[in-house]
Amino acid sequence: MELIIEEINRGKKLIGRHKFATHEVQIGRGYHNDMILSDPHVCANHISLKNVNDEWFIEDLGSINGTTIGKTNKISHSQKIQSGDVIQLGKTQLRFILPAHPVAASVKFSAVENVVEKLGRWSIIMVLLAVFSGLNILFMYLNMPSKEINYNSLFLWGFGLTLGYALWPLFCSLMAHLNKQETRISDQLGVTFLIINMFWIIDFLEAFLGFNGSNTWSGQWFTLLLAVALTYTMFWFNFYIAFEQTAKRRVKFALGLTTFIYGSLFVYDLSNQPEFKAYPVYNSTIMSPTFAIASPISPDEFISNSDTLFEKVNKESNEK
Repeated sequence: MELIIEEINRGKKLIGRHKFATHEVQIGRGYHNDMILSDPHVCANHISLKNVNDEWFIEDLGSINGTTIGKTNKISHSQKIQSGDVIQLGKTQLRFILPAHPVAASVKFSAVENVVEKLGRWSIIMVLLAVFSGLNILFMYLNMPSKEINYNSLFLWGFGLTLGYALWPLFCSLMAHLNKQETRISDQLGVTFLIINMFWIIDFLEAFLGFNGSNTWSGQWFTLLLAVALTYTMFWFNFYIAFEQTAKRRVKFALGLTTFIYGSLFVYDLSNQPEFKAYPVYNSTIMSPTFAIASPISPDEFISNSDTLFEKVNKESNEK
């Protein structure tokens, strides 16, 4: 009977898979073995597997550190193994699988996975990077106080900022590689820069609400909640692409990282606020009248309304 031996890490992730069609398999660090392990805690002749009447038995060959099935069942004599059993020899874990071992049902591509795959196309990534760099360069150009503009430094700054934001998805891909997962660099870049570009919409919305709102409510809390939701969504997608983990664990990681970032920003802003503000706080947002929700009035109508308001106040004060 054939035997499949999987080498797995401590998190039960697959490292390598070997299939044997013989009646005896020798495993150890020696080069004469059928399966050679590089673990220094494994002996040259560590274990032997034998097939007897279509049943597999394992035997420890007097190794220094011993062999255990599971976590506590230490092998002291020839012992029968079942399909799915995990043994530990040294710091190496091996899982034995028989050909009739049940296989989990195939997983259909989800809508989330389809979106991630589309965003991972390099044509879309280049467009997203160009939009991000272009908008940064444009707003830096508009906010420059000096009339003399150094275009080289302007474009270098935009490119450097884009490269800086790209470090996070590249870091996620590196972590996936270290955890024996697919790096999926293009998917990470596509999802991350799509969500980062959506922050420009939040900036515009904040300016729009500040232009149309009063000083008591400028929409900052509303746009802050949108920013937190976008940040959480980005982290959720990053962890979805990089790691194979349960949905609950993914939510915890994304929520924890989001809370840490915005909590740190809140504490930093709170510590920098002065105890006394000598100057009044006002909103200096200037936008085109087309962005005004209420229709504008003429100067004559504004003066007339102001006179009416003052007359009403004077009348009420005289009555009191």
